[in-house]
Amino acid sequence: MLERCPNGDGGRLQRKKVSRTRNVAGHAFTAELSAQVCATCGETYFADEDVAQFDLRVAARLVEAGVTEAEALKFMRKVTGLNGKEFAELLEVRAETVSRWEQDKRPIDRATYAIIRQLIFDRLHGGSGMADFLRSMRKPKRLPRRVALDLHDAA
Repeated sequence: MLERCPNGDGGRLQRKKVSRTRNVAGHAFTAELSAQVCATCGETYFADEDVAQFDLRVAARLVEAGVTEAEALKFMRKVTGLNGKEFAELLEVRAETVSRWEQDKRPIDRATYAIIRQLIFDRLHGGSGMADFLRSMRKPKRLPRRVALDLHDAA
């Protein structure tokens, strides 16, 4: 946590709730975030984690609503923390395909959108189940010919 403004004037920082807005695909999302505001110059500083959480909730609202505009898809991909190449590899599509979705040159298919939805919700809830599953599909485990199952096991 900063105590003084790094903006050169050395003003004292005060904790406040500040309205933050993110515009994505024609929608304005607003929330009150904790921030530090310089008493001298008025500069506002948000914690990276708070901004990331805000963006994640924006992405969740977009995906819940089924918004598939190119700008929204790019925003959602960035919120997953993956660059275009990593995202493409995870989805097993070409990087050019992701680029085409994000430039509105090609519509995204429903199955891929459902995967993106799950990636966002996993991240929102602190998990990585879908990403782990997609990565594991690249190297499937071999099962023995006979598999005994315990039907009383809670797993």
